[in-house]
Amino acid sequence: MHEKLIDIIDKSVVTALASSNDVKASKTYERYLEQCNITKCIILASMSFQLQRQHQDMKPPTIIEHLKKMYGGQSGTTRYQLSMFLFKSSMTVNDQVGPYVLKMNDLIEQLKKLGFTIGKELSQDLIL
Repeated sequence: MHEKLIDIIDKSVVTALASSNDVKASKTYERYLEQCNITKCIILASMSFQLQRQHQDMKPPTIIEHLKKMYGGQSGTTRYQLSMFLFKSSMTVNDQVGPYVLKMNDLIEQLKKLGFTIGKELSQDLIL
């Protein structure tokens, strides 16, 4: 069931049938509309009231695209701040090596989660 709901989000919106003579196609379209409504309810239930009101008249793929436009910039800002901190970090003379390396590895892992991978050699250079 979950795979079908994810497909509703990932695939393009299905338009209404031109003729209602085909019973099988009509039932398939009705199932699509039902799954679309279930998906929309799940998405809207996970939002604040203000976001629910903004998105209540949209189809699930449109809701997802709108949310990406609204919040996509935040990951870019976070990625910039993490990389800036990573490149500016340096170990002072009296610091222990272990905690410093762990902190640097944590920053590199956080960047990977945001889709910004750093090569092995550059990672080593940044830590050293």
